[in-house]
Amino acid sequence: MRRSAALLVLVASLEACLTPASIRQEREVWRGEWNARVLAAKTAWENPCATRPFIAWADPFLASCPEGDESAECSARRDWVEDRVDQCRAWTAWQLRNFNKHERTEGEPPSVLID
Repeated sequence: MRRSAALLVLVASLEACLTPASIRQEREVWRGEWNARVLAAKTAWENPCATRPFIAWADPFLASCPEGDESAECSARRDWVEDRVDQCRAWTAWQLRNFNKHERTEGEPPSVLID
Protein backbone atom coordinates (compact mmCIF):
# COMPACT_ATOMS: atom_id res chain seq x y z
CA MET A 1 0.00 0.00 0.00
CA ARG A 2 2.80 2.43 0.83
CA ARG A 3 4.54 1.73 -2.47
CA SER A 4 1.42 2.55 -4.46
CA ALA A 5 0.94 5.80 -2.53
CA ALA A 6 4.57 6.74 -3.09
CA LEU A 7 4.25 5.86 -6.75
CA LEU A 8 1.19 8.09 -7.08
CA VAL A 9 3.05 11.00 -5.50
CA LEU A 10 5.99 10.41 -7.84
CA VAL A 11 3.75 10.28 -10.91
CA ALA A 12 1.92 13.46 -9.86
CA SER A 13 5.22 15.24 -9.26
CA LEU A 14 6.61 14.11 -12.59
CA GLU A 15 3.45 15.21 -14.38
CA ALA A 16 3.70 18.64 -12.76
CA CYS A 17 7.30 18.97 -13.91
CA LEU A 18 6.49 17.93 -17.47
CA THR A 19 3.41 20.15 -17.81
CA PRO A 20 4.23 23.32 -19.75
CA ALA A 21 4.07 26.54 -17.73
CA SER A 22 1.36 27.94 -19.99
CA ILE A 23 -0.88 24.94 -19.26
CA ARG A 24 -0.23 25.25 -15.51
CA GLN A 25 -1.21 28.93 -15.71
CA GLU A 26 -4.37 28.07 -17.64
CA ARG A 27 -5.30 25.49 -15.02
CA GLU A 28 -5.02 28.17 -12.34
CA VAL A 29 -7.38 30.38 -14.35
CA TRP A 30 -9.76 27.47 -14.89
CA ARG A 31 -9.64 26.67 -11.17
CA GLY A 32 -10.56 30.25 -10.31
CA GLU A 33 -13.41 30.26 -12.83
CA TRP A 34 -14.76 26.93 -11.55
CA ASN A 35 -14.62 28.06 -7.92
CA ALA A 36 -16.36 31.33 -8.84
CA ARG A 37 -19.16 29.35 -10.48
CA VAL A 38 -19.48 27.13 -7.40
CA LEU A 39 -19.67 30.13 -5.07
CA ALA A 40 -22.14 31.98 -7.33
CA ALA A 41 -24.61 29.07 -7.41
CA LYS A 42 -27.68 30.08 -5.40
CA THR A 43 -29.39 26.70 -5.64
CA ALA A 44 -28.36 23.08 -6.18
CA TRP A 45 -29.73 23.34 -9.72
CA GLU A 46 -27.23 26.14 -10.48
CA ASN A 47 -24.28 24.19 -9.09
CA PRO A 48 -21.65 23.62 -11.81
CA CYS A 49 -22.00 19.88 -11.23
CA ALA A 50 -25.72 19.89 -12.05
CA THR A 51 -26.37 18.44 -15.50
CA ARG A 52 -27.50 21.55 -17.37
CA PRO A 53 -24.89 23.94 -15.98
CA PHE A 54 -22.17 21.32 -16.49
CA ILE A 55 -23.05 20.81 -20.16
CA ALA A 56 -23.47 24.56 -20.66
CA TRP A 57 -19.91 24.99 -19.36
CA ALA A 58 -18.20 21.94 -20.89
CA ASP A 59 -19.44 22.32 -24.47
CA PRO A 60 -18.02 25.83 -25.02
CA PHE A 61 -14.93 24.96 -22.96
CA LEU A 62 -14.12 22.14 -25.39
CA ALA A 63 -15.41 23.90 -28.55
CA SER A 64 -11.93 25.03 -29.59
CA CYS A 65 -10.72 21.41 -29.55
CA PRO A 66 -12.04 19.37 -32.46
CA GLU A 67 -12.08 15.62 -32.01
CA GLY A 68 -8.68 14.16 -32.79
CA ASP A 69 -6.77 17.32 -31.85
CA GLU A 70 -4.00 16.03 -29.60
CA SER A 71 -2.34 19.39 -28.90
CA ALA A 72 -1.15 20.08 -25.37
CA GLU A 73 -3.89 22.64 -24.81
CA CYS A 74 -6.70 20.38 -26.04
CA SER A 75 -5.37 17.45 -24.02
CA ALA A 76 -5.27 19.70 -20.95
CA ARG A 77 -8.83 20.88 -21.59
CA ARG A 78 -10.13 17.32 -22.00
CA ASP A 79 -8.27 16.23 -18.86
CA TRP A 80 -9.74 19.19 -16.97
CA VAL A 81 -13.28 18.24 -17.98
CA GLU A 82 -12.64 14.60 -17.07
CA ASP A 83 -11.31 15.70 -13.67
CA ARG A 84 -14.47 17.76 -13.11
CA VAL A 85 -16.61 14.75 -14.06
CA ASP A 86 -14.77 12.68 -11.46
CA GLN A 87 -15.02 15.50 -8.92
CA CYS A 88 -18.77 15.86 -9.48
CA ARG A 89 -19.62 12.20 -8.91
CA ALA A 90 -20.11 12.53 -5.14
CA TRP A 91 -22.14 15.71 -5.55
CA THR A 92 -24.34 14.14 -8.23
CA ALA A 93 -24.97 11.08 -6.04
CA TRP A 94 -25.90 13.42 -3.17
CA GLN A 95 -28.29 15.34 -5.43
CA LEU A 96 -29.96 12.18 -6.69
CA ARG A 97 -30.52 10.91 -3.15
CA ASN A 98 -31.68 14.20 -1.71
CA PHE A 99 -33.66 15.90 -4.45
CA ASN A 100 -34.78 13.56 -7.16
CA LYS A 101 -36.05 10.90 -4.77
CA HIS A 102 -37.11 13.45 -2.15
CA GLU A 103 -35.34 11.55 0.60
CA ARG A 104 -33.58 14.68 1.83
CA THR A 105 -31.90 12.78 4.62
CA GLU A 106 -28.39 14.11 4.21
CA GLY A 107 -27.10 17.49 5.25
CA GLU A 108 -24.91 19.70 3.14
CA PRO A 109 -23.76 18.56 -0.30
CA PRO A 110 -20.13 17.60 -0.83
CA SER A 111 -17.98 20.57 -1.71
CA VAL A 112 -16.89 20.85 -5.33
CA LEU A 113 -14.48 23.73 -4.72
CA ILE A 114 -10.97 23.11 -5.99
CA ASP A 115 -8.21 23.83 -3.47
